[in-house]
Amino acid sequence: MKEMFKKILIVLFLLLIVSVVISFFNRKGTETRLFNSSEFVQISLADKSYGYSYQKDGKWYVNFRGKNIGPYDSSIIHLSISNSSYGFSYFKEGRAYADIKNKIVGPFSDIMFVSVADNNYGVAYYDQGKKYVTIKDKVYGPYDNILALSVSNKSYGFVYFKDSQWYVNVSGEDFGPYNDPIFYLSISDSNYGFSYFKDGKTEIKTKDKVFGPYDDVSDIWVSDKSIGFSYFQRGDQWHVNVNDKISGPFESVSEVAVSDTGYGFVYQKQGQWYAEISGKAFGPYNIINRLFVFDNNFGFAFQKDGGLYFSLNPSSK
Repeated sequence: MKEMFKKILIVLFLLLIVSVVISFFNRKGTETRLFNSSEFVQISLADKSYGYSYQKDGKWYVNFRGKNIGPYDSSIIHLSISNSSYGFSYFKEGRAYADIKNKIVGPFSDIMFVSVADNNYGVAYYDQGKKYVTIKDKVYGPYDNILALSVSNKSYGFVYFKDSQWYVNVSGEDFGPYNDPIFYLSISDSNYGFSYFKDGKTEIKTKDKVFGPYDDVSDIWVSDKSIGFSYFQRGDQWHVNVNDKISGPFESVSEVAVSDTGYGFVYQKQGQWYAEISGKAFGPYNIINRLFVFDNNFGFAFQKDGGLYFSLNPSSK
């Protein structure tokens, strides 16, 4: 119940900034003001790239590194970008499609996840009463449910539910079965991480190590050389573990991200929200979410003084 309540709070937290659209990005670090839009807006970063969706004159578009794609009659539901590729989903005449750098995948009844890398992509979709995953044209399934999807150039992973059990598929290798849902999954070319419940506790499995048990976990992220996650133990507060370096305690931790050379996490202290990015502090803000951390790019969305912003590579204050 606690885990489900936390999930609901995270969803509400994300919805607080859905009615905005990006005006521009600035690598020099200005706080970029966002202007009002009537529907959901997507933002995505990569190590040397960016993408976002926006609405203009009643139509929807995707801006990928300054190039506009569209128009579409529906809002962009899922957006994922890499340095040289992009993927997003949209509806047309009541059917769901994914555009993977001009390759159209679909139509389907619905699309749950889109994930892209420069040389790979994945789409999780619902059709004819079942759910499937396509990884670069190879179809997996059918499944009763799919809860997560992540791809890198050389690897992929997804969480699926079949025969009343949960499993994690990492590049064709199945882990499980597990009795409870698996909420967090992260994939890199040579590493992976996911959480699972065991004996009333939560453990984290990566390629070479198992962490835990913990009373709760709120996020996991891996790169080829780094591992980051947040955890909670009863009688204590939240902490962040990045490559076995512990930060905290914090009242709450909502997001964690790592790259080979950097890290970041969003935490709450004395009722205010802050971001720590590779040792630099940002905040306080009323809300922070959509955290991205790469070797050459980082950014996050925040709310302050009634305004909604996205900040790319800002200078710390």
